[in-house]
Amino acid sequence: MRPEMEILSEYVRSEVGFKGRIDPDVDLLEAKVLDSFSIVQLAVFIQEEFDVELEAEDLTRENLSSLARMVSLIDKRKTGG
Repeated sequence: MRPEMEILSEYVRSEVGFKGRIDPDVDLLEAKVLDSFSIVQLAVFIQEEFDVELEAEDLTRENLSSLARMVSLIDKRKTGG
């Protein structure tokens, strides 16, 4: 597992108290692991933890609903995409 994935997984566990394994491709909103408020907190965490600047267009369900999508977004922002 990539370090970013591990950090995000640990953050989700600690913030929402989720105890199970988090599949990187599972939609965390559909699975009721995260809600709209926790997604906003997660976006702030991503910016601070990974030193990336998220744009308004990044803050979508598509980008923030699964760990795999979050890591892709982090990669995109780190490469200036």
